[in-house]
Amino acid sequence: MLCLTTPACADQRGDCGTIVLPTGIGESSAADITSFNPVFAGTAYNGEASLLLFPNLLWINRYAQIDWYRSIASAVSTPDQGKTYDVTLRPWHWSDGVPVTSQDVKYYLDLANELGPEWPGYGGGGLPTIIKSFNIISATQFQVVLTHQVNPEWFIYNGLASLGPVPKHVWDKYTVDQIFQAQSSPSFYDVVDGPLKIQRLDIGLDAVFVPNPAYDGPKMHFSRLVFKFLEGDGAAVQGAESGDMDAAMVAADLISTVKNVPGVYPVILQETSFQNSILLNFKNPAVGFFNDVRVRQAMEDAIDQDTMVKLFFQGAGAPAYGPFLLQPDTFLPPAMRAGHFPVGYDPVKARALLAQAGYTPGPDGIAQKHGQRLSFVFLLSAGSGALEEMTDFIQDDFRKVGIEMKVREMDFNQIIATMQGPASGWESGALGTPVEPYPTGEADYETGAFQNFGGYSDPTMDKLINASVNEPGLQNLFNYETYASAQQPLIFFAGPNPFLIVRNRLHGMKDFVNPAGDFSPDQLYCTVQKGPNA
Repeated sequence: MLCLTTPACADQRGDCGTIVLPTGIGESSAADITSFNPVFAGTAYNGEASLLLFPNLLWINRYAQIDWYRSIASAVSTPDQGKTYDVTLRPWHWSDGVPVTSQDVKYYLDLANELGPEWPGYGGGGLPTIIKSFNIISATQFQVVLTHQVNPEWFIYNGLASLGPVPKHVWDKYTVDQIFQAQSSPSFYDVVDGPLKIQRLDIGLDAVFVPNPAYDGPKMHFSRLVFKFLEGDGAAVQGAESGDMDAAMVAADLISTVKNVPGVYPVILQETSFQNSILLNFKNPAVGFFNDVRVRQAMEDAIDQDTMVKLFFQGAGAPAYGPFLLQPDTFLPPAMRAGHFPVGYDPVKARALLAQAGYTPGPDGIAQKHGQRLSFVFLLSAGSGALEEMTDFIQDDFRKVGIEMKVREMDFNQIIATMQGPASGWESGALGTPVEPYPTGEADYETGAFQNFGGYSDPTMDKLINASVNEPGLQNLFNYETYASAQQPLIFFAGPNPFLIVRNRLHGMKDFVNPAGDFSPDQLYCTVQKGPNA
């Protein structure tokens, strides 16, 4: 029928049937989903998948605030201002009808304690070792007592917010090893409390999710949500253009060519909480020059990030000068809010720093000291055209100040395995670095931290992190952020506000993707026209 634009024909939230998306929506690249277990999820993609099945206690929104409407916890308080935390759960149910209880949250913590340093979240928010006791008050109330007084905002954002219930009444018949072995088996996850259930996983092909009919939150507007595992940016874009995919991330070099593609519309997302960075291996003596802060500052000062944002992201992006986001600026020091950072694009300063460190230009222009060239190998995740082009840009900027970065492409999962192997096996690599909701960095930059893959260690950094974690107020956090920007434990560089093309039928994508990495599938819907003869 022909339906004119009148109130009788207003858009309605309709059912989409099957929605097909690539993995990596909102990220700089894509990879396969290999785990649905929140306890074992060690990558962004696995974390996103597991949170669709098992949401955390607290939902941190795009403004770095707790969204109580989407949180399983309905209230958190600390009667002694930092050591004791009282938590109340909303009425919530597992998909088999059994109520979600305090025991289920404690069971998550029990699994983390049993795994110890092998738990992917180890150290974040001080977990699990910072918890002295977990006291169950009732089915919907529990109390967490810490080993010592800490900054309440830090622990709520980085500790409590990363915990969540898992179904003790189903899983406790298995050993931790059995649960680990089943992390990619859809049949193991028949009982969930999140918005979706996993129906099928085909390694190398896709993962298929369906709505959880017993979900206590808002209803879904689709019958299936399929995440396709694709290699390269082009395949997803071609799928969106042909109608086989409902949305696709668009590489910077393709943005101008897809803006007017029939049947799709553009969506620009908020800056992701996973930063682009060059991870440095401080444990490998072959690149011992990384231990000199002047070399790291020179690397950061060599990168023309403003031009990167204009060239690769058409202005829809943000530079990065340390382990914190520029937006939202909720936890940013006042000087940085005003645009003042310890580092920034200044190639003259970069060359001066290398000279201060004892480096002189070699015959080919690459700086050298005692016969060692300032040269290293960078492991690049294969398949992302945009990241490859940015790498070429950084490589050229480095060479202009006398630093050589040689590039070796590898599969993302292979890079992870290499970085977890012998220290001599790698020198630097591309790895999306998460920014914690309360950006203190104890999991990434403290000496010996579990996620400190490169082995960075600095006593002053440890002291500042400790103060930001244990003492109330924002000034200690500001001190840490300022020092971390000067230290450059990683080399940070500009990232995009992710650009998508979305099929005309699908809506809600901007609200579907949370910068912190959580998805809101209830926000997705398809437009239906409702009219007199509909």
